[in-house]
Amino acid sequence: MTKHKNPLHTIIVGFLAVIAFGCLVLLLPFSTKHPISFIDSLFMSTSAVCVTGLSVVDMNNFTTFGKSTILFLIQIGGLGYMSVTTFMLISFRKKLTYEDKLILKESLNYPTMHNLVEFFKRILIFVFAIELIGAVLLSFAFYRDMGTKGIYYGIFHSISAFNNAGFSLFNDSLTLYKYNILVNLVVMGLIIIGGIGFLVIDEFILLRAKKINKLSIHTKVVLSTTLFLTLFGTIFIFFIERNGILQHHGFFEDFLVSLFQSVTTRTAGFNTVDISYMHSSTIFLFVILMFIGASPSGTGGGIKTTTAFIVFFAIYSYIRGEKEPIVFQRRIPLKVIERAFVISTLSSIFITVISFLLSDIEHFPFLDVLFETVSAISTVGLSVSNNLSLSSKFSDFGKFIIIFLMFIGRVGIFTFSIALLKKKASRRYRVPEGRIFL
Repeated sequence: MTKHKNPLHTIIVGFLAVIAFGCLVLLLPFSTKHPISFIDSLFMSTSAVCVTGLSVVDMNNFTTFGKSTILFLIQIGGLGYMSVTTFMLISFRKKLTYEDKLILKESLNYPTMHNLVEFFKRILIFVFAIELIGAVLLSFAFYRDMGTKGIYYGIFHSISAFNNAGFSLFNDSLTLYKYNILVNLVVMGLIIIGGIGFLVIDEFILLRAKKINKLSIHTKVVLSTTLFLTLFGTIFIFFIERNGILQHHGFFEDFLVSLFQSVTTRTAGFNTVDISYMHSSTIFLFVILMFIGASPSGTGGGIKTTTAFIVFFAIYSYIRGEKEPIVFQRRIPLKVIERAFVISTLSSIFITVISFLLSDIEHFPFLDVLFETVSAISTVGLSVSNNLSLSSKFSDFGKFIIIFLMFIGRVGIFTFSIALLKKKASRRYRVPEGRIFL
């Protein structure tokens, strides 16, 4: 009997291989205008593959080849390296093995093997179509300011936005365009579409094709949670920062900045204002939004919107004395609730420990380090530091910790833990119950 490889191990090794490849390419003389260190090259490659966006090297130091390499790594990281491998196999009319499909299933976070390849094809066509539309619209906006150079900028920012990477070719991200309606709407649209997850996108494709007649509970939870977090974040930023970074501007301009920052903070990492000048309460709100992140099977990170929803709804139901949480007339299984609590608790403990460690090692304010830590593990890319991330001021050891966090965030802390720890065989008997008082 043939023993199949653990798909989780394969995914982890695959991402490490892509990161190593990117690191070596970025070290080549024609990738940068001025040489960079190995740790900085590894950092930038990891940040690109893990679609994070934290930078320790000025993007202007990279040549067109170096920038294109980063863009290529972003695309692979957003779709998953196995998606690219599958695309090549299908292009050459090669048949996928069972093991290939198993790895692709885990990579895309698809719930079943049924119609997996068809799902993948639909998503791939949609992704490239959306990125193309985004590139055309952004190129139009940038072309007016920088000529033909704006076309490349449009392509780069479209791919970076859809994949929730947050890398920008501008020194100060998108602050020059904070009141440009076209740029704001296109970038926010790309971020949201990429962040809601491929499962949700596919349901809308099938709904439009009339292959299904209603949306699943998963899609309803994702959309409702995304809408709530976006509106909550926008309102909070708008009122807290009215006497701060938003002052002396009109209502519409302030609302646009607040909305953009609420959308991008959860996972994308672009910014249209200098975050370092925001109130500490706003900074902490950003930490919460980044911690929650995007939705499953998408290009973003975090514990995911569905996990946050299940945790809070389960607590709410328990306090009300309900035996089983009921959402949209559907019962939530106990194993889903348990997994949601494990993910959120494990992530909270991990982030807290790492933040204390980094704060002690690097001697920066704890809130700033906490922000950087959550930004890294949630693959967001925002930083309280101007231009380059706070990580650029860290020691090599500190940078390596951030690299590790970005990798864990892209693979998933739960997935990484399962792959790392050997699964224990279940008992065939029940041990006596122990009473612990709470």
